[in-house]
Amino acid sequence: MSNPIVDGLRREHSHMRSVLGIIANLLADMEAGRAGDFVLLANALYYMRKFPGSVHHPKEDAIFERLATADPMWNKEVDRARSQHREIYELEEWLMEMALNAPKPGTQSRARLLEFGRHYIDLQRKHSEGEEKFLFQPAEEFLTAKDWKEIGQKFKAIDDPLFGVHPGERYELLYEHLLRQASN
Repeated sequence: MSNPIVDGLRREHSHMRSVLGIIANLLADMEAGRAGDFVLLANALYYMRKFPGSVHHPKEDAIFERLATADPMWNKEVDRARSQHREIYELEEWLMEMALNAPKPGTQSRARLLEFGRHYIDLQRKHSEGEEKFLFQPAEEFLTAKDWKEIGQKFKAIDDPLFGVHPGERYELLYEHLLRQASN
């Protein structure tokens, strides 16, 4: 059975995967020795840190907490998701800082940016897939209409600053890049 809150989270995961694709392409360009677009990379990481961190993940945490309360057998998966959220935040902060430093090709800083960037992409992909498979589906099955109503009341609707009706000026460069990718 479909749930509007979970459907919204899945849609946000899809949007996040689009931004992760940009990050992966930028890292691949750098790895191939091409000049890095550090402004676009920092912008993509900033979006990933700000929107999911302040809007998307708190909704997930509310659902996961309710799921673990409904049945403690979900505690291990909930704890794993929360731990991954923390690791993702730390990586995003570090990667943004590295991108803003624009490390030169052949340097240890560039190698670390690429290494941690690849780890970040892999972690994000596994994380969202795991949530959808091991937490969203059980939440849709086990949580009651009352649970969903209470969860929905905790959060006001916030327009996604990149994929929403009114893309924010802060993400104009990233938005234009997504449009160019979509037209290719």
